[in-house]
Amino acid sequence: MKALFSLTICCAIAFCCSAQDTLDYDFKLPSKAFEKERKFYVHLPERYYSNPHDTFGVVYVTDAQAASFYNNAKGIIDYLVWSYQISPMIVVGIHNDNRSREFIPLDKSKAADAEGNNGQAEKLRQQLEEEIFPFVDSAFRVNTFKALVGHSRGGAFVANTIFSDKHDMFNAYISISPGMHYLNRQILKEAADIIPTKPAFHNFYFCTYGTVGSLEAYFEPQVKYLDSLFEAHPNPTIHWEMAEMTNKSHWGTVAPSLTEGLLRMNRAYQVDQALIQEFSAHKDKGLKEQVDAYYAQQKEKLGHTVPMNAPNLNYYGNEMLEMGEAERAVELFDLALELNDKETRIYFGKAEALRRTKQIDAAKEVLKEISVLLEKNEAGLSEEDVAKRKRWVKEELEELENE
Repeated sequence: MKALFSLTICCAIAFCCSAQDTLDYDFKLPSKAFEKERKFYVHLPERYYSNPHDTFGVVYVTDAQAASFYNNAKGIIDYLVWSYQISPMIVVGIHNDNRSREFIPLDKSKAADAEGNNGQAEKLRQQLEEEIFPFVDSAFRVNTFKALVGHSRGGAFVANTIFSDKHDMFNAYISISPGMHYLNRQILKEAADIIPTKPAFHNFYFCTYGTVGSLEAYFEPQVKYLDSLFEAHPNPTIHWEMAEMTNKSHWGTVAPSLTEGLLRMNRAYQVDQALIQEFSAHKDKGLKEQVDAYYAQQKEKLGHTVPMNAPNLNYYGNEMLEMGEAERAVELFDLALELNDKETRIYFGKAEALRRTKQIDAAKEVLKEISVLLEKNEAGLSEEDVAKRKRWVKEELEELENE
């Protein structure tokens, strides 16, 4: 089995390397945990190829055998990455063969081998940890950040995992309308035992419920019960958030919950546009000072943070320019250049920001730096792009002469 698994990984890596710009992959691996072959899927955003220096976190989505659900998750994550709302992420969809068993743990009130005690959550975690994680880590350009998403019974698997001794398998957990009542509320009872002890979770945990229909009427009290436990026993090592999806049914909660969960998750681990805007309002403090303080705070709480990246910082800088915050834009472009000093678009943004703050000589110097970069062309731009950007530099310098 081990040799076959290694061979499969090697073949997949070779396949991935040869399939340039492919966004969707279907895989099958022999699973020791389930003693049979199992499917899973990988989706890459376009940014995976357009930004080859980025590394990507991984969002693991249960119930990927349901194409509509998986495609919905892919689309939402794609859009949030594309629009610079979350850090770069790829999606791994888990094909669950028997969700009625795979999302539910063994009944602890019975012997593990008792008849009818057929929960397989432990097997699913084993498959993820020992088989799928190593495969994805080897085959794709990923970093160590992992998030788990589950809806309904899949949400129960999310809860069972974070309240197990395997909670550090994932950094972040998003549980959408979870049904945690199985096995005589075993998951909720375990939460009630664990939360008061205030263990070192170092996790983000986001849970939602809807307000329409019989299922949400049943699940809402379960989520609120978890909230009451976290409120009664504050723990500085868990970032817990609960949200009501008003006027949403069990099925209607999925898209808004996933969007909101991913945005809040990203904000817990990485400074995003909302935080940049908040920090910019504090005129007595520099952005870098506030960014560093936030990262230190979240690192202590979560044990992990996601560094800012140059494309996002460049986008935030241009947004600050549009909002009339040119001085803050300069700070953001400088932060972006610390991460990538070869990208001429960042220099153009900085030059414009300096121009708007009446630092004309400084703006000219930045434009001259662009000229040097274009001559070296270490970024590998096409001849057409180089010529176009040289023309922009010339036009910008001529305009500055008239300032």
